[in-house]
Amino acid sequence: MNKPKTINIASHQDQQSREMHEFVCEHGISTVFERFEAQQPQCQYCKQGLSCQLCSDGPCRISPKAPLGVCGASGDVIVARNLLQLATIGTAANNYQLRNLAKTLKSIGEGRSSVKIKDEEKLRRMCMALGYDHEKPINELAVFFANFMLTEIGKQDDSPLVLMDLFAVEQRKVIWKKRDLYSSGPSSEILTALTKCMTNINNDPIDLMNACLRLGLANEYAGLWGITVIQDILIGTADLSEGYTNIACIDPNTVNIVANGHQPLFAAIIMDMANSDTFQTAARDAGAKGIKLYGSLCAGQQLFNVAEREEYKNIFGGQLGNWIQEELFIATGAVDLFLMDFNCSVPTLKDYSEKFGTKLLSIDPSVRFPDVESMDFDPEQAETQAKKVLMDATEQFRARKSDTSRVITIPARQTSSKAIAGYTTETVLKMFGNDINTYIEHMKEGSIVGAVAVAGCTTVRGGQAGKAIEELTLQLIRRSIMVIGAGCCSSTHQNLGMSTKEMAKLAGPKLKAICEKYDVPPIVSYGSCTDVGKILDTVAALAWTIGCDVSELPVAAAVPEYMEQKAIADIFTALAFGLLTYVSPDPLMRGSEIVTDYLTEGMVDITGGRMLLEEDPVKAADVIEAHIINRRQVINFD
Repeated sequence: MNKPKTINIASHQDQQSREMHEFVCEHGISTVFERFEAQQPQCQYCKQGLSCQLCSDGPCRISPKAPLGVCGASGDVIVARNLLQLATIGTAANNYQLRNLAKTLKSIGEGRSSVKIKDEEKLRRMCMALGYDHEKPINELAVFFANFMLTEIGKQDDSPLVLMDLFAVEQRKVIWKKRDLYSSGPSSEILTALTKCMTNINNDPIDLMNACLRLGLANEYAGLWGITVIQDILIGTADLSEGYTNIACIDPNTVNIVANGHQPLFAAIIMDMANSDTFQTAARDAGAKGIKLYGSLCAGQQLFNVAEREEYKNIFGGQLGNWIQEELFIATGAVDLFLMDFNCSVPTLKDYSEKFGTKLLSIDPSVRFPDVESMDFDPEQAETQAKKVLMDATEQFRARKSDTSRVITIPARQTSSKAIAGYTTETVLKMFGNDINTYIEHMKEGSIVGAVAVAGCTTVRGGQAGKAIEELTLQLIRRSIMVIGAGCCSSTHQNLGMSTKEMAKLAGPKLKAICEKYDVPPIVSYGSCTDVGKILDTVAALAWTIGCDVSELPVAAAVPEYMEQKAIADIFTALAFGLLTYVSPDPLMRGSEIVTDYLTEGMVDITGGRMLLEEDPVKAADVIEAHIINRRQVINFD
């Protein structure tokens, strides 16, 4: 194998990742950075969204020489159709995860699974909100709530989503109904959207964008909302947790399991079982100090949120990082078993596992690798499956221990890798005396100028991989704008030492004073990318209490390193909510002036929100700050 050209990532990665990246390149293996470089120059038609591959007369590329596709589709239609396909995939993925959770909850309620419900009180509250007798036996409530969510996902009668009717701010509902954006079930919206994407069916780019907005609402009021609620019910509601993050968390002297992806339930069950004398003894017999399970990506963020629970805290080893780093985790040589439950599991993991001695195991039917073992999570076989994972991991450790040629490479632990997780609407308000009005009063007086959700992916485009997330976040807190992180953005914050109370010293003077008074950091992590649903709950709570529309609040959304389809779905959720939504790098849309103008300008007259496209995070912070100041004036804060 030819040694790949080493890419200089010193300016946009943390120290631990830089060390591991250099080690990997010295061994002649490529990472996402080298593979990105090898793809250059990339097709500019595709980058602008101006290519279509839907029919056998294509692929078509729109240019001055060929302004129409073979069928006659304009660049505007092609760009809009491509965006709609991305939003559809993202919405489908979130509702797929919700369906998995609902089916598990139903299995528990019907007595077919031994998995325990960790937060019965939350399940009772949710059933009460839906008008169901919440005093009934917990198993009956589990079946009711699971069936309710499954019905919402699959409803085909075009009736609105019940959750949207119940929990959306009234002013929003008026706007959505007026603009024909009031969404029905995700399955119905997905069927309609994909049909609109077919060749020679829908030729109106604005209608296609409005279909994206409807998907955005189905994404929130079924997928995101349902995922966060049922995961809390099954693994426990988030509470403040402090621990280590990044690659140096890995202890070479323990049996090491990494839970990678977005569905944390099975990993939580494994941690429960790993606490038993049986498996701790087996680990010691193999020569290990014990068993550790580490989080990776959004599954890890969810586990980090509950890591202080008694059954988890001795087993959870830390949150390792984001998708760009996952090859580097395996390259340490100290990972015994790597679980893949959902996105993102990159195809090259198999090459890394073979070279560095890690066993890969896919645990969801959506994840498949050639010649890699799969064991799809089944709630009715959860205990048997968890036992297998622990036994396999222990045997992998035994083999690692006896292999004298095995090289273990783990960066030195940096003090900056300590982080606090577990923030939600409830935990933030708890710090403000359990009174949302206290938070609002500080917003009114300008101590907290506003709040921005910095959420989503990381990307290697434009030399980012965390650089844009870091710079935007620092710019915002310096302006006394509080930051709420989620997803791979939270991993960037954590790995760079930004998810700590000490960050208050870098905040603007007024925000710094509030953070110190209430012992709150200026950057709080809500958890996974699906916890965008929790962030929107916080936004809705502010709007309800103040008595204004969501679009009038001094808040904004930012996806400073957008990468994949679920991020596109979440972006349209934020736009439908009427939020200024900063997106970088540009989605594949610049090839259409109609689509770009509609999303960045015309959207204000539709939902009150708009998309902000800007490569420079400092300039983006300027626009976000100006927007927040304007919103403060709209609701008479200034």
